[in-house]
Amino acid sequence: MAAAEPDRPAIHYPTRRGYETLTFRELNAYSDRLAHGLASVGVVRGTRTALMVPPSPEFFALTFALFKIAAVPVLIDPGMGVKNLGKCLGEAEPEAFLGVAKAHLARRILGWARKSIRTTVNVGRRRFFCTRSTRELSDTGASLGEYPTPPVTADDPAAILFTSGSTGIAKGAEYTHGIFAAQVAMLRATYGIEPGEVDFCTFPLFALFGPALGMTCVIPEMDFSRPITIDPEKAANTIRRFGVTNFFGSPAVVRRFADSSVSPVSLATVKRALSAGAPVPADSLKRFAEKLPTSTEIFTPYGATEALPVASIGSREILEETRFLTDQGKGVCVGKPVAGVTVYVVPITDDAIPEWDESTCLPPGEIGEFVVRGPVVTKGYFKRPEQTRLAKIRDPRTGETLHRMGDVGYLDDRGRLWYCGRKSHRVVTPTGTLYTEMVEGVFNTVPGVFRTALVGVVRDGFTYPVVIVEYLRGREFANAVGLPTVLGLLAALQETGRRFEVTRSVQEFLCHPGFPVDIRHNSKIFREKLAVWADKKLGPKWNPGTSTDQPDRIG
Repeated sequence: MAAAEPDRPAIHYPTRRGYETLTFRELNAYSDRLAHGLASVGVVRGTRTALMVPPSPEFFALTFALFKIAAVPVLIDPGMGVKNLGKCLGEAEPEAFLGVAKAHLARRILGWARKSIRTTVNVGRRRFFCTRSTRELSDTGASLGEYPTPPVTADDPAAILFTSGSTGIAKGAEYTHGIFAAQVAMLRATYGIEPGEVDFCTFPLFALFGPALGMTCVIPEMDFSRPITIDPEKAANTIRRFGVTNFFGSPAVVRRFADSSVSPVSLATVKRALSAGAPVPADSLKRFAEKLPTSTEIFTPYGATEALPVASIGSREILEETRFLTDQGKGVCVGKPVAGVTVYVVPITDDAIPEWDESTCLPPGEIGEFVVRGPVVTKGYFKRPEQTRLAKIRDPRTGETLHRMGDVGYLDDRGRLWYCGRKSHRVVTPTGTLYTEMVEGVFNTVPGVFRTALVGVVRDGFTYPVVIVEYLRGREFANAVGLPTVLGLLAALQETGRRFEVTRSVQEFLCHPGFPVDIRHNSKIFREKLAVWADKKLGPKWNPGTSTDQPDRIG
């Protein structure tokens, strides 16, 4: 893009003086200067480099500078919390640390990766007790011209991206240059993204795909560690100002827009919207779609840090067909696999599967674990041999590595994937196995319910299903349902559960003031924490099937 359209804006970014712009020529030159500067302080090919910089010109320039050097950026979402951040950095053992002053302060006080880090760079004019500042690195490379990028192969290491750890420990997925190249090609082909488009991205890692796809990236004014706090009206004004064509947001961001008073006029230039991180409730999807041009579709790509993209589905298919099956306990349809990716369904097991055997695959309609094959599949986790053994399968015939998604579901007779929940969240009861998305899909239809969570509580060696309910509050609740008490809501839940086979065995309901969710997407429910809460709430004398919950009246 710097060669083909050097004066096209690469980034529009907010400053105290308002929005400013960096062209592709300027971004490329800036990353060249930083690459020279980084090389001068010992960041070279293969150097693991922690990058803790919020979306900004430096975020993009430093990332592409590290790629030009063939160093290995270590990307960790700060939203996972200080304690987990420290664990991930200790595990990754970065040799260099690039960050803003706040990140360096935390690193010094908490001792993050103290034994491995030897080079530190502060983003800004001053060093802030670091080896160098980005201003000094840029000055070092100012007269050196284009950085001589070394050749790399598809299998050379490119980055370590940590998973969110929302359903277990956070793990560093090992990315290669071939995987990144395949992701860019698949995203372009799947969604018809063309150079010259304008991207509005509320998730930093996805923002990096913008310039790689030839899009201008608009950095919104928001707290990226807490996307739920985005101001939809301010964001919409920015979208209109820069003529944004591509929108990306988590389900929580989509709901914020859906609930807002944003006028469709402000979003008139958006030609596609993407939402990922967790299933998007159909009601939020519908209300957000009503604020977009009629020709615009909202896509919900399915995948994971270890394999992305895997499948995709559009809002028209969801709203016209699949949402009604979700409401009946069929799970959530995440669409057909994208071109170049194959998805299999294998019997559920918590044991390792050392070698691939296609004869074990389940037929359409049978629930099992999703297994993915394709050029976007990572081959392992950094310094996590046991987790790699459990998540990866080697195909002895081709030498390929397949990834076990840790998600359960099934294929329908049209080749679509139906997601039924995380494997670790399944509830194995005396009468059968229950899956979160199937059960919750039914109860989420009850008026007054915001969301529900299926968990298992153990008594006398048996696991019993419990559905925890987070209900709408105040006027929102009153508008949704004419029930004066939460007890009335629980009665409605019990009546709804009796109507469907997948929910008939659920007898216990508890009301919760607000679910714990991941900060990254504000959508993934921490069911493990809710299971502990439910166990304490019910108490040791709980008799399964006899509710002990005594909720207060709604004020």
